[in-house]
Amino acid sequence: MKTLLIRPPATYSKGSLNPSVGMPIGLLYIAAMLEQNGFEVEILDCQVAPANPLIKNDDGTMQMGLPWEEISLRITAANADIVGISAPFSAQFHNALQTAELVRRLIPSALIVIGGNHPTVRHEDCFSMTDAIDLACIGEGELTMLEIVRAHSAGEATSAVAGTASRSGKNPARERITELDSLPLPAYHLIDMEAYFSLYAQGYTERIARRYPGSERAVSVITSRGCPFNCVFCSIHLHMGRRWRSHSVEYVKMHLDLLESHYGVRHIHFEDDNLSADPRRFREILLLLRDRKHKFTWDTPNGVRVDSLNRDLIGLCKASGCVYLVFGVESGNRRVLHDVVDKNLDLDSVVNAADWCREVGLDSMAFYVIGFPGESLDDMRDTTDFALRLMRDFDVLPNLFVATPLPGTRLESICIEKGYLKQPLRPEEYASMTQGGCFIETDSFSRDEIIRVMSDFSGQVKKAFINNSLRFILRHPTVLPRLFREILWLSKSLPVTKAAYRVLEFKNCLR
Repeated sequence: MKTLLIRPPATYSKGSLNPSVGMPIGLLYIAAMLEQNGFEVEILDCQVAPANPLIKNDDGTMQMGLPWEEISLRITAANADIVGISAPFSAQFHNALQTAELVRRLIPSALIVIGGNHPTVRHEDCFSMTDAIDLACIGEGELTMLEIVRAHSAGEATSAVAGTASRSGKNPARERITELDSLPLPAYHLIDMEAYFSLYAQGYTERIARRYPGSERAVSVITSRGCPFNCVFCSIHLHMGRRWRSHSVEYVKMHLDLLESHYGVRHIHFEDDNLSADPRRFREILLLLRDRKHKFTWDTPNGVRVDSLNRDLIGLCKASGCVYLVFGVESGNRRVLHDVVDKNLDLDSVVNAADWCREVGLDSMAFYVIGFPGESLDDMRDTTDFALRLMRDFDVLPNLFVATPLPGTRLESICIEKGYLKQPLRPEEYASMTQGGCFIETDSFSRDEIIRVMSDFSGQVKKAFINNSLRFILRHPTVLPRLFREILWLSKSLPVTKAAYRVLEFKNCLR
């Protein structure tokens, strides 16, 4: 009984984020669980094609990964009994459906299972939008997929497996995995790690491109799951639950040792949504990183809560190899932050964390969101003013998004109930919405006004960025030769101005 796990290719519209690829963490864990229990499994990551990473489609979009003809050949060659398809992002859900339909044509007898964030919150889409899918996996997939494979290999029905849905309805939910250390380490041996590193070296990193030693040999690691907080726009708890669960520090060490010794990994993206939720555990991980014989650099691309940090922890972050921290701020207006976003965060703690990072020489970034129902244009300007203040005073790079009513979130429910969505949303539009393509409009603001706020903020950020960068160069003139080398390297694939911006986004790569 053979299982094929597929990550579909990704498509990018004109003006969207730079095409990028990361390792399929969820599939790696599921594959490891199946192998541990004696089942044959193969992973087909359709987003990886190092020789020709991008394909231009007839409709003007760009496709990251293999052409559909090559995908067809590989699916046929695998000839699997069970095919699991990953669909973590609503914006890429159409590719998951197309993959399922391709599998159905090529292997008609296969049991086709789809999983990820979108099937978890919109399992109905998996059956109303195609006839190809048999089961939708809801929530964490390791134990659910194992039970599906066991049942199918024994000739038993799979339609009643807990944590799944089918055309006949939704089954009872499966309890979250409480003992994360019971999971085997991800099955990295089933993918070509060097293919990913090659793409990262070419600039196709899923995180903001920076050049520091080892940055191309990077792996994303998740050491905890779940989110106990209740931000109105967030969908994390829908997939991973509200209870925060974590791997032990010993498990984290074992994971890092494997990555370093077997694959030569030199940088870690800690993708946890709440890496610092337990400050004591976080400190132990920092000490582990600091005291390793072979050092990693690391970052926190999904952000950390600043109210879980103090001066000592931030200093330890720097000492343990952190190259930048991301703060999840969301709003610079206290009323919006508490009453609209429903995030219990003191803005003074953000200022303190930014000051401590500057003091120890650790780069930082902050996430902000505008365009919530219940927010005014003046409230949004409070956020942009706060973001600019942190950038000018503490060199905190801002990343401003537009509120997006993701499927299953309270924000989506509010927008539907109040009639704030001015047009029907298609899955492929979610990515562009966060970057300024606002689809929410209330009595307090229009979509055009949101776009204008974003545009004005972008202009001010550019000016502040230039000023901060010039001050940095004047204080550190010895970085100029390396700065020019890095800009020259990146300008092979980017305009010179964008290459310079990327190099100077974070200064740790030049210090």
